[in-house]
Amino acid sequence: MPATNDPIAYHLVPASAWEAAPADEPFRPASLATEGFVHLTHRLDDLVEVANTFYRDEPGPHLVLTIALGSLGSPWRYDGDTRFPHVYGPLDRAAIGEVLAIPRDATDTYLPI
Repeated sequence: MPATNDPIAYHLVPASAWEAAPADEPFRPASLATEGFVHLTHRLDDLVEVANTFYRDEPGPHLVLTIALGSLGSPWRYDGDTRFPHVYGPLDRAAIGEVLAIPRDATDTYLPI
């Protein structure tokens, strides 16, 4: 269970990737293998903006994982913009709090949560 004073960040993930991942192992988003880190953001508004900029054409439903950064076993840091922490390893299941659906409209635009 994450500590109440942990900084919170959010990660956008295709629902199919989340559902296919072994529930008894840390979650390994695709960017960990392709870029060496996991992209997060501290603000949901920024997450929606990133989703619409980079993932609007990606089919299927997506989810938002709520991550307690202080509860991660993997190191994390800011590589520039402090709105966007990067995690350099898998996401421990114990650090993942809420898993929320992110709605889209008829044009596939992501909507605020």
